[in-house]
Amino acid sequence: MPKRGPWMLCAIAALTFWPFPDTARSDISPPQDVYELRARDPQQPVQPPERLLFPRWQEERRASLYGWVDCSIGGNTLGSDFNGPIGLQDRNLQGMMNQLYLVGERLIDIDSDDWQWGARIDLLYGTDGWQTNARGLDAYPFNQFDNFGIPRWGSSRYYSLVMPQLYGEIARGDFSVLVGHFYTPLGYETVPAVGNFFATHSYAFMYGTPNTHTGILFYWQPDDRIRIGSGVTNGWDNFSDGVPAATNPDYPGASSNLAYLGSLTLASENGGQLLTVAVSSGNEYTPVIDPAGSPTGALVGNRSMITAYWQTEFAERLTAVTEGYAAWQFNADTGLANRGQPGGLAQWYGVSQYLYRGLTDTLSAGVRLEWYRDNNGFRTAYPARNGATNTAPVADGFVGNLWGTTFGFNWTPTANWIVRPELRYDWYTPSAYGTGALPFGPISARSNGLVTGDAFSQWYIGCDAIYQF
Repeated sequence: MPKRGPWMLCAIAALTFWPFPDTARSDISPPQDVYELRARDPQQPVQPPERLLFPRWQEERRASLYGWVDCSIGGNTLGSDFNGPIGLQDRNLQGMMNQLYLVGERLIDIDSDDWQWGARIDLLYGTDGWQTNARGLDAYPFNQFDNFGIPRWGSSRYYSLVMPQLYGEIARGDFSVLVGHFYTPLGYETVPAVGNFFATHSYAFMYGTPNTHTGILFYWQPDDRIRIGSGVTNGWDNFSDGVPAATNPDYPGASSNLAYLGSLTLASENGGQLLTVAVSSGNEYTPVIDPAGSPTGALVGNRSMITAYWQTEFAERLTAVTEGYAAWQFNADTGLANRGQPGGLAQWYGVSQYLYRGLTDTLSAGVRLEWYRDNNGFRTAYPARNGATNTAPVADGFVGNLWGTTFGFNWTPTANWIVRPELRYDWYTPSAYGTGALPFGPISARSNGLVTGDAFSQWYIGCDAIYQF
């Protein structure tokens, strides 16, 4: 660990052992809420916010209309216009409206044994839109731009509208079926700002996992402590985009992007521990790039991923979460294979550790430590927004390890407000020094054509505020 790292270990020790006043314990989020609310401090007392849109209607019919607005500002110490691979709070010292979010839903009554139906639609407008769009819906199909995720409903370079969820659900007793477009069960952190403790995201969320799927999922919940999900989708962040004509047509299932998606959630009897495991496997495609940087076709290969996180409450108002993940894709055409690894195989994996400590009824502190390995420089880009929107400049090919330490607070002065200041330090250790791009600092193009930053590490400080309505 670099010399600047020990300050974070001191912060962890202080949060763990300092005798803060105890407050009433709040219940852990039930398994059925894992998709939106999973990355908060589960023991922080939370009063339901006052809903300003049709409160009587939602009480009588289990239907509701609500939302929030999330605005942030943050900056780095290097003078770069972008905050490195911090993907969503990425503009240095520029105020951003990350999310203007609206939800319309009809809930399932989990205590009923009768046939019933539910539905949900989410709309997100803001600077987070590019991260959440899906090809064929709010992003253009691949074959129109030879790139992934070009926003279709963008109002400017930085702001766009997306529809991250649109699904219906039928349920009876322990079983339910969900059909449509929905958030992924893979990983720990989530898209909705209200569902995360930290304002910035982990590398696992930004570069390791999908955000949405489109397909059908079957759920079985025999009791409040077990939930099993299994179904099929059309892959990662894909609504209706088909597979282009592959340059490797003999690959098994080269014309299909059908994928399996499964999850298992287990909660302890007293609600103090939660384990969630999720898997996905199916064909995905990547563009084949010529030496001039232009796509000349697409390669199809299997992409599989497994994620798991374990949440445990060690004591009153002290919770830890450990997340692990691993993914790989064949025929990725990275050109950056490591020794002993088959050509074209891309791998990314890592571990994240979270610790939450309640200080008062309205204030919690948290620490996040992360190691993220992009084994072939296939997944990470700086700035990621430019890479996703086909805008220059973009530095990529970070073959090595990205490390992150984040210290932050959650302050809820009222039930409708959440304020999240944080301090973050990130650093990069490449597999081979002096040969590739760097992910921090001002970006420039070198004489050899390499687009790169100029630093191995970065400090970041920022804050956001969320108002729920």
